[in-house]
Amino acid sequence: MSSSHESHENCTFHHDLELDHKPPTREALLPEMTRSYRLLLTGLGEDPDRQGLLKTPERAAKAMLFFTKGYDQSLEDS
Repeated sequence: MSSSHESHENCTFHHDLELDHKPPTREALLPEMTRSYRLLLTGLGEDPDRQGLLKTPERAAKAMLFFTKGYDQSLEDS
């Protein structure tokens, strides 16, 4: 792991991942997640560039960020 990044010990969002830094915001994950959903659609035999799927990768990525937003929260933050 790179020593140029912040410590990852207290990162609640990535506590189970082997990362050496936390993204500045959860939204910073959106471009990479969108690319991943495009790859998933392609792997399923779909064309993510067809009219009905153009916005689906970004929508799915935003939905996943919403569904998992509690991973980055604690009762003390309330």
